[in-house]
Amino acid sequence: MIMCVLTQDSGWRVNYPDKPICAVRGFSVSIPCSYYYPTSNPNIQVTQMIWCSMNSTADPPYVYNSLSNTTSDFEYVGDDKSNCTLLIHNVQFSYSGEYRFRFITNVTGDSWTGDPGVTLQVTDLKVSLIRLSGDGTLKQGDSLNLTCDVNCTHSSSQFVWSKNNEQFNTSGPVLHFPALTVRDSGNYTCTWKTNTASGSKTISLQVEGDSTEDPENLGTPKNLSIWMVVLVTAGVTFMVFALPAVIYNRRRKFKAAEENRRESGEKTQTKLQVSQDPDEETLNMEEVTYASVQKKTKTKGSVCENKPNKSFIVEGKSMHLTMKFLTLE
Repeated sequence: MIMCVLTQDSGWRVNYPDKPICAVRGFSVSIPCSYYYPTSNPNIQVTQMIWCSMNSTADPPYVYNSLSNTTSDFEYVGDDKSNCTLLIHNVQFSYSGEYRFRFITNVTGDSWTGDPGVTLQVTDLKVSLIRLSGDGTLKQGDSLNLTCDVNCTHSSSQFVWSKNNEQFNTSGPVLHFPALTVRDSGNYTCTWKTNTASGSKTISLQVEGDSTEDPENLGTPKNLSIWMVVLVTAGVTFMVFALPAVIYNRRRKFKAAEENRRESGEKTQTKLQVSQDPDEETLNMEEVTYASVQKKTKTKGSVCENKPNKSFIVEGKSMHLTMKFLTLE
């Protein structure tokens, strides 16, 4: 049977934190630890590491033994050289108390336990709502504080607030609301942290009011139904007014295009007719018979005189005409 024998020697020692370690129930906590033994003798080797709970009624009272293969909430994250850190998962109130580390070497009779050990305090993390004004259900304009509290104190404690998993820039154990609005509704989480432990607690706020004015609540079923009505109304309005106008405009453009094509065809036919008129006039001119009647004064000679023939050129074509001049007495 292995017992946690309390021995010390000036060349052998175990170091723990000077102050008690605070842990939140249900979360994890780390107990830092380091141990030393003469390294000048290379033949000395650590063969067994043990963590003892001085409050345990078990026999033996250890919570971790490197020679045991059992698993539990107590995990050794050190080594066989100098690190003896212990990590405790899912901390419970019964885990509170003093813990000591013991290591054994391959030299007969060389085993040491750090005495005194380190103290672990286990507590609950509490988030409270303190009303500063108003009563009953939360309403717009009410004032309140959200407080985060841990019973055990720690110099390096840090409180971080977040809403719906979005972290605030401010920190501290108190979150103040001077005048609530609907957009303040949501889940608020306080996270408590130290260099060895952490824990968190969530509280829900529901502020009464018109959620349609809250841009953060547009995804709620109520607002989704409103948006559905708006979209359906817009669609029906488009079908009744806009769609007929679009169809009318398209028909008007199609009709105008048809009229343009008709006018273009008529102009083409007119040009063809006009281009044929000069030829017809030329043909008509060729069929013209020219005659001249000349009145002369009375002279001596034959009543009828033959005059020489004369030639004329009409429209580029030679025409031979015989003209007779009659002398009227």
